[in-house]
Amino acid sequence: MSIVCEKNTEDDVGCIVGAVLQVKPGMEGVVRVRLLQHESVEIHAEDAQSRWVITLEAETNKQLLKLTETIQNIQGILGVTPVYQHCEENKNTGQEDGGWRWR
Repeated sequence: MSIVCEKNTEDDVGCIVGAVLQVKPGMEGVVRVRLLQHESVEIHAEDAQSRWVITLEAETNKQLLKLTETIQNIQGILGVTPVYQHCEENKNTGQEDGGWRWR
């Protein structure tokens, strides 16, 4: 799977992605611990068929792709399906570092 924002060659584009995970039954606890090790991942919902709704956030496209690959490789995850993506250029928001913050 590849998630690419419109400006995929620039590091000043941040993205948020909503995705559905298919988790192997019986592996939910292990997967939850591994996912929550990443502060830019949130679990929003789960169903009885071990499908989870999550969001991923990253400050650059490269970080988002690396995070997605890391999640795909977690033992117990059968699939990652992105369903929503929003990208935004780094804009001066008056903060000292001159950039935006997702959190």
